[in-house]
Amino acid sequence: MATKSDTAAQAARGNGMNWLFTSKNLTPAQRRLKRVTIGIWVILAYGSVCAVVGIDPWTIWRLYGGLAALGVPLLVLVFWFPVVWASLRWLARVAWRCVVPSSSGRRGGVASLLAPLLGLGMSASVLWAFGYASLYFLTPYVQDWRSGTVRHEAVTCRDFRVDNSIANSSKGNARVRYVFELVSSDGSSWEYRERKSWMDDRVEAGEQPYATVIDACRSEGAEIGIVVYPHSGTIIEAWRRD
Repeated sequence: MATKSDTAAQAARGNGMNWLFTSKNLTPAQRRLKRVTIGIWVILAYGSVCAVVGIDPWTIWRLYGGLAALGVPLLVLVFWFPVVWASLRWLARVAWRCVVPSSSGRRGGVASLLAPLLGLGMSASVLWAFGYASLYFLTPYVQDWRSGTVRHEAVTCRDFRVDNSIANSSKGNARVRYVFELVSSDGSSWEYRERKSWMDDRVEAGEQPYATVIDACRSEGAEIGIVVYPHSGTIIEAWRRD
């Protein structure tokens, strides 16, 4: 049962959030906090839409979802850059006080630069981390969009195994995945880690290209043909070679 103090704390948080979004007398720091809060909601909503669009791993919709996700780093830049800019201005003001004495003739010490330097470093690191992650994860979809699909006639599956090492401690089970590599006769290869239960349902229903690929992986030495986006490894078509 909640105590009066818990209820009061919850009410204070709720009133604080309402005040942040309804008050017109906000300090610059409070306006930045409001902007970042709105940005987090917008980015989460937009990212969820991208995830739903590209949820199927081997369809054209995975490519569309990856391309749509390019909007995420742009949104992060829009909502977070003012924080980085404010940190930079803070550092510039403190540095100026260290060089130019105030009206009283006093100058700021070098130690006063520590806080603005940490603020700038932390805010810029967030922006850099999102930029690096976006470059790493989304570049293959841009490359595939520009280059298109590639057809491979002789593809084999190797190192096929079931991996249940990623435990889900909250539910007491494991997220089991199929792990394998597809290798083309020309030396091209793609590695996959796909959720086993999801793939099994598709294979059992005979859905393509899932059924053909998994059947080939279960049959040692079997060759298949595929149409694939080469950079992301998104398979569009697959067929057995007789």
